[in-house]
Amino acid sequence: MIDRRALLLSPAALLALALLRPRTAGSAPAPGPEPEASPEARKLANRLELWSSYARRTQSLTARLATRRETSLLREPLETTGMLLFRAPSLLVLRDDGRQGSTTLVDGDEIRIVRNGAGRADPDAVVADRRTAAQWLARRLLLMFAPGDGTALVEGSRTHVPKGHGQRLELMPPIGSTTRRQIRSVSMHLDPVVGTVTQIVIAEAQGDRVLLGLSDHRQNLPAEDVDAFLRQLDAV
Repeated sequence: MIDRRALLLSPAALLALALLRPRTAGSAPAPGPEPEASPEARKLANRLELWSSYARRTQSLTARLATRRETSLLREPLETTGMLLFRAPSLLVLRDDGRQGSTTLVDGDEIRIVRNGAGRADPDAVVADRRTAAQWLARRLLLMFAPGDGTALVEGSRTHVPKGHGQRLELMPPIGSTTRRQIRSVSMHLDPVVGTVTQIVIAEAQGDRVLLGLSDHRQNLPAEDVDAFLRQLDAV
């Protein structure tokens, strides 16, 4: 049984309290005892603690990827399968299966989309995405797998813990951000025991949704296995 009072003393919990505690611009913190945590702060602390219990140990990760795009422009959702790879500190790869798909690489602040079968060395096969919304989304996705206490994950975002069953955390662009014109939110679903990310839902401003289902997680692979996966990007 988890002692919630002990939980609220964890680094992730302290971060959540700091983010949600109202402050007056330019004023020093008021002396005296800390106010009691709000229900929203406690829920956020719980999610960050669960997430970081797994993510803080991650130096590399692979998982099977099932992508489902729901849009009013299609009669039925568009579904694809593929692989996800993360390598600390800042490389995320989302690769469709087969030569007809594509591969998205997030390498730090750089986002590249590569047609499978052409290879990364072919400049005509690579498209760089420099849109503000794409940069915001790519950073959220990257940080969902990077080790940390949650500080970087929630930075530059508004947070919301949805009600109902499941361990979910929703990240939204800041008020006034141009990113809101394209992306309403990105949320992650966590395994309630281990803390792995099992699903990511990207809600677009016009109502479309992209669901990324993750399974068969492998954490901290041998370096040669990660290198072998990256070499396949030039061959598939």
